[in-house]
Amino acid sequence: MNTPYPTYPRLHALLGAALPGLQLSTTAAEALEDALTEAHEQAPPSAFFARLRGMARGHAADDQVWRERQLSGARGRELAEATRCLAAVSACGGVLLAAQSAREMDDLQAQCPPQVEEGLLHAVVVLADHAGALVEPDACAPLL
Repeated sequence: MNTPYPTYPRLHALLGAALPGLQLSTTAAEALEDALTEAHEQAPPSAFFARLRGMARGHAADDQVWRERQLSGARGRELAEATRCLAAVSACGGVLLAAQSAREMDDLQAQCPPQVEEGLLHAVVVLADHAGALVEPDACAPLL
């Protein structure tokens, strides 16, 4: 079975099932496809995927590469991961402080459920333990 407008994938993705019913001329379809391609190429990259790529390269929570000298690539990634863990601990702490404030100042509907607070506290403990393990020097590494 032939798919409608197989040479215009961006236009088909945008309009979906409505595209065949439009009966666009080839000139109009090509112009729209070109415009969509240019818009895609000029669009800024997704911050989410940029952050994931940065993590894979060993970027810390501030999105900077560790610059200490004489670190192996693996050790640099461990230290960068530790800073990301500590940033997450800080974020969880901020949410817990907001939950505390809501508990003291707001009515029951605005309060954070106890299960959520318990989960955040558990996340803080796990993240802090993980960060501590990452910054601890390897037991088998030679001392300088």
